[in-house]
Amino acid sequence: MTLRQFLKTIGSCAALAVVVLVGMSITSPRGQAYGDNNGGKESEIRQGFAIAPVPLNLAGKNPALVGLGSYVVNAVADCNGCHRAGPGDNQFADGGNPYFGQPKKINQATYLGGGRDFGPLAPGSPHIVSRNLTPDKTGLPEGGHTFSEFVQIMRTGVDLDHLHPTCSATVTTNCLPPPF
Repeated sequence: MTLRQFLKTIGSCAALAVVVLVGMSITSPRGQAYGDNNGGKESEIRQGFAIAPVPLNLAGKNPALVGLGSYVVNAVADCNGCHRAGPGDNQFADGGNPYFGQPKKINQATYLGGGRDFGPLAPGSPHIVSRNLTPDKTGLPEGGHTFSEFVQIMRTGVDLDHLHPTCSATVTTNCLPPPF
């Protein structure tokens, strides 16, 4: 094979590769890995319902948001780890402590009830006591806040009453990891 034939073959292969790549980019439809209306969160929503340690109230609520909320609270952030009722109350029901080799069962009476005393933030300051995160008697989230206030609390960790330090991954560790 002469040099001229070799260069001709290389040029033809390169031109064919360009035509194939251009054709693929023009004719390939753009797709998404999910086809639901929940932004690809369907598996997290299902998991949220599966792992909910307490009965979930869906009356008048968006089931997808309830399931996703359960996923964030129970699988991602472990909110009950700090926000269970206290002092001294165990987050596990009798016979349901996995650290004793028992099947995990959450104590529904203390679940997200708040009241756990972490002591003072600094000497001479008031004690930090975890907030009650359960809905109020009207069903509004976290003690009667509006949904937009609740979203602000969850995204930033801010305490709208200015009584507690924030609970977010930017200030503390292992509380509410980004990008919620």
